[in-house]
Amino acid sequence: MTKLDDFDRKIIAVLQVEGRLTNIEVADKVGLSHSSCSRRISRLEREGMITGYRALTNRHKLGLSVRAYCGILRDASVGWEELGMILREIDGVVSVFAVSGEVDLIIEIVAKDMEHYSQIILREVLGTRGVAATRSSFVLNEMKSIY
Repeated sequence: MTKLDDFDRKIIAVLQVEGRLTNIEVADKVGLSHSSCSRRISRLEREGMITGYRALTNRHKLGLSVRAYCGILRDASVGWEELGMILREIDGVVSVFAVSGEVDLIIEIVAKDMEHYSQIILREVLGTRGVAATRSSFVLNEMKSIY
């Protein structure tokens, strides 16, 4: 694994804030020449440290006012990996994480409203073979999110 130096970290930080900058603009922000910055960005992409670029959206403007993290308690008859693969296919589930602690998996759900969220949980998640119980926590205010 390649070690990251301060310039690599600065490049990644700049691109996390605004991924549409040109290599020249990134170079100016981090204090490198255009060619050096371009080579570093190419290396970071090639080595998988930068895995892609995507549009960040305003979920409220898209009509998705509810965001929650839901802990999943798994029935021992289904493996965590199999269950995670099933849960990630549910509409409204935007992230799935295997975790340690009181639950086996955590899913992130976005929904239009509480009724829509309830439908996702009651009809889809709890109806999934291997889900024994759920524990929901709702996002009240997003203070920072860059990953």
